[in-house]
Amino acid sequence: MGKIGYMLFNLKSVLKTTTVTLFCWMFVAATSAKIPKQVGIYPLDCNETFSCPDSLKPRVAFWVEVFSRWDTNTAIFHDKDNPHRVYSTVKRREGCRRSKKGDSIDRERQRIKKNLARLAAKLKNKNALNNTEKQYHELFKDESVREIERASERVRCQSGNRDRMRKALSQFMTYRPVILDALEKQSLTPELQYLPFVESAFDPQALSHVGAAGLWQIMPSTGRTLGLTVNNKVDQRYDPNAATYAAAQYFRNSVDNLTETAFENGLTVVNKDLNPFVITSYNYGVRGMERAIKQVGLDYERLLSEYKSPSFQIAVKNFYASFLAARHVAKNSTAFFGEIEHDKSNNITSYNTVKLTRATSAKRISQQTNVDKTVLKRLNPALKNVIWRHKALIPKDFELKLPYRETGWSVAMDAVYNLPVEKEKPGFLWHRVRSGQTACGIAERYNASCRALLRLNKLNRKSTIYVGKRIKVPTNNGGISIAKVKSKSTANPIVPDLKASTSVPKKTESMRRYRVRSGDTACSIAEQFGMKCNELLALNGLTRESIIRTGQRLTVTSKNSWHTVRSGQTACGIAEVYRVKCSLLLDANRLSRRDTIRVGQRLRIPTQRY
Repeated sequence: MGKIGYMLFNLKSVLKTTTVTLFCWMFVAATSAKIPKQVGIYPLDCNETFSCPDSLKPRVAFWVEVFSRWDTNTAIFHDKDNPHRVYSTVKRREGCRRSKKGDSIDRERQRIKKNLARLAAKLKNKNALNNTEKQYHELFKDESVREIERASERVRCQSGNRDRMRKALSQFMTYRPVILDALEKQSLTPELQYLPFVESAFDPQALSHVGAAGLWQIMPSTGRTLGLTVNNKVDQRYDPNAATYAAAQYFRNSVDNLTETAFENGLTVVNKDLNPFVITSYNYGVRGMERAIKQVGLDYERLLSEYKSPSFQIAVKNFYASFLAARHVAKNSTAFFGEIEHDKSNNITSYNTVKLTRATSAKRISQQTNVDKTVLKRLNPALKNVIWRHKALIPKDFELKLPYRETGWSVAMDAVYNLPVEKEKPGFLWHRVRSGQTACGIAERYNASCRALLRLNKLNRKSTIYVGKRIKVPTNNGGISIAKVKSKSTANPIVPDLKASTSVPKKTESMRRYRVRSGDTACSIAEQFGMKCNELLALNGLTRESIIRTGQRLTVTSKNSWHTVRSGQTACGIAEVYRVKCSLLLDANRLSRRDTIRVGQRLRIPTQRY
């Protein structure tokens, strides 16, 4: 068994880097299950904003060391009600996570329980204690034998968090400006900026096992009530900016509601008493804290010791203490971790926002704007993976972020909108359950994966499906396709004109002249001949503001035979418009993929379609 080592911070170096006098032990290695050196004492920064009752300080100290002393592959065994009472630490790759009966976590818990029971029995019988039992007894100064017996049933495992905290500190400065702005707009204390250390460790992609997501770990229903879009395509909980302003709104609502509840119950409201309840409400809910205030008042010590509710369990009881601990470590990060290098990989300094006027695929936007999909994904974290896997369209009215360009993106987006409409094909079909059918039997009938069917319908292998119920059966033909364009008959036939104007390109067999008739517009003429309006305008040297007159002759082309390049277009993007392979279009125009096409250049469109 290896030894447990500790390193004492040099007090002089600490004083050089922080105004807070800090004296702490930092955990270096733990490869045994011996009783570690116990939790230290920390000078917490408690003031008129947050109260720190003396009874709470040992609990906070435990969480300070969870954030700063033990890493995530350390399992810490401690007393559930008195977290600072640490029995042992065990190295395990997953810490306390994914534990099951009979594994190292379970065996260590049972060992501690037996040792405590043995200690209680020896004390009761006044027998001599061995060295290990003496160490355990030191943890229960002035406690009764009955308390030791009870403690044997309260052994809990907690994973360390030091490495996650270090990484979170490197991300902190990226999100801090928008957090402070959101809190200021709601007239809230800036101290709330430290809560994401507890919630997500400043990971905007974090997802909990209960479905809380994003930087602020917001539940889906809560997100919707706060104005966030949460559906199968867009989830703004993953957008740090949107989620931050929503979280600030939650805290504003919590402060207002809990203040009103306190007044209604004849209580005097001061920030340091109210804020512990506000912080706890983020984990327990505002209504839960309203019930607690009615029962114990604005007394946080009484809340921990007297408030009873089936849902008021260990995670809720530790939430405020863990917040105070994370806040303390973050404010004194140099003392705990040394200099932290700011991770700038997620910094987005500037961007343009474009509101989509129709549903569009991410692939098409990437092609027409020449913006790599990974950049689009980083700029638009609210879009779900179904968008990036090209299985669904970005919905209409979504405010898409694009890399900043001084001239904006209107020309490129016009090119996107001039392409044929895209449509979604569902990746499933409906089946109505008949008597005797099972989920996997239905999947087999359609040659589909049973696991995929269960996942699609949010079922598990123990779920019951009922006769008459409609369930989704996954298929392989889902995704995005180009909507078919109905061919339109030409109301006015093409009239050959042998007197070609010198103001237009040299006429080819596919180009014709059309005499403008009363009521015609440039765009209606373009539509008659299967042309894009902008193409007809460019071909004739016109703009949207140009006026055409009856009798005027315009150059038109046979349907889809030529195309005049517009700003922002690419050869392959033009090929997609006409539903031809890019390689065929390049060959028809003697181009390669490396060649540059220019605005106004005319490209021959091959007749072969796909």
